[in-house]
Amino acid sequence: MGFKKGRKKDPVEKFITSNQVIVKTGLSQLRYMILAEGLTTRSDSESCPYRCYVWSILLQVPPTESEFYIELVSQGKSQSFDKILNDAHRTLKGDPNYESKVTPTILARTLNCYALMTEIKNENISRSSRRNSRTYLSSPYIQGMNILMAPFLYVCKIEPQAFLLFDKMINGHMPLYVLPNLEGAHTGVRMVDLCLQIVDPKLHSYLSKKMLKTEIYAFPSVLTLSACTPPLSEVLELWDFLFSYGIHLNVLFIVAQLVLIRSELMKISNPMTLLREFPRLESKKIIKLGISFIEKIPKDVYMLLVKHTHDPTISEQLDAYYH
Repeated sequence: MGFKKGRKKDPVEKFITSNQVIVKTGLSQLRYMILAEGLTTRSDSESCPYRCYVWSILLQVPPTESEFYIELVSQGKSQSFDKILNDAHRTLKGDPNYESKVTPTILARTLNCYALMTEIKNENISRSSRRNSRTYLSSPYIQGMNILMAPFLYVCKIEPQAFLLFDKMINGHMPLYVLPNLEGAHTGVRMVDLCLQIVDPKLHSYLSKKMLKTEIYAFPSVLTLSACTPPLSEVLELWDFLFSYGIHLNVLFIVAQLVLIRSELMKISNPMTLLREFPRLESKKIIKLGISFIEKIPKDVYMLLVKHTHDPTISEQLDAYYH
């Protein structure tokens, strides 16, 4: 009687299943392996089987405990449920790989749990702070969270794991993006504008002369960390890098997407026809080009870029660059 041969582990999977004595050193090595080798996928239609564990390590989310999530599910509908359900049915519509694994019901349930948790947190903050003017209350749900949650549900083995990773990304790495006024996302758009002006002034000037404000074409990509642009398989590779080296780099990846189509943009009289929907992602090209921009950006501007996802003073500091 023969035995079924197990799947052969690649170097990254071997590394994450090995014992790492020094966490900081292990994280640095994992980040480098993602930069140098990337995560293995068996085919275009399948996600990397261990990506969820890599994301858990990079976002520093401990092993999943389901009790808290189950308790939230039992509480029923949040105040945002109808809006969530409406958006869930439109999320990544037409992507066969995503739709074969994640149903609108699953997406709505997970987002509803996040909204319930946030409502409870906001209520507790309001009571304890007496509405202190410096207290920030996160949005239980905003349009765009559906697209941000979708990759987690596609990658993760179980809903509670996706829920925890999403929560850590939102509240740990981009909290200003989910304020009711979307402050961080609007600041991110201004960072796209400033970085494009620095790395490609001719393209920036051309788009400005066409009255194409960055807010018009870049906002969805900023808010969703480029997940609004297909294909999902390329989004996952971009996110591998963002979780490794910082979510702020999404700004440079958006600039890279513009520069990659600069010749087409500058040939046509109405560039918005191309920018209404960005061309399909090519993660390797975008990452390589986006990283190359770092050395062109002044250190003071780069520090604003790094901090804009969580520092509410960055928007005001950016004003100095537009006088």
